[in-house]
Amino acid sequence: MRHETECGAVLLVSLVMLLLLTLIGLAGMHMVQLEERMAGNLRDRQMAFQAAEAALRAGETAALARYRRDGPMTSLDAAEGVSAGFAASAAQPVYRLRFLRWLASEGLEVGKGGSASGVAIEVRAEGFGARRQPSGEPVSSVRLSSIYFIR
Repeated sequence: MRHETECGAVLLVSLVMLLLLTLIGLAGMHMVQLEERMAGNLRDRQMAFQAAEAALRAGETAALARYRRDGPMTSLDAAEGVSAGFAASAAQPVYRLRFLRWLASEGLEVGKGGSASGVAIEVRAEGFGARRQPSGEPVSSVRLSSIYFIR
């Protein structure tokens, strides 16, 4: 056996391979962390969207109930409300109602020839995700708006 010609090449090659495997592992961990953050942000935004959608529907329901109970809203009054059922949100979703205009036979009964009257109300809703910033503000919010016709 010739021990005097060996210079430790195997040790050097194995250390380089170990370094390469470590770098590949670190890059993989970084990618997984980034993907996890992206998935969390997407989940938070989806939650905010669903909360805003629920608040929009609650606002439309409140507008209809108010129209049937008190009569049409006037241009001077507006209403606000909170949609319940989103305890996991950073803040409760809210809606705002605003009178737009009176409607009289303006295509509400298209093709039927009958007259129709009613009111157009703008419903604006805002929903929030589950996460909060260090200041306490929600990280994500979604705003939706619809024009609701009541006759």
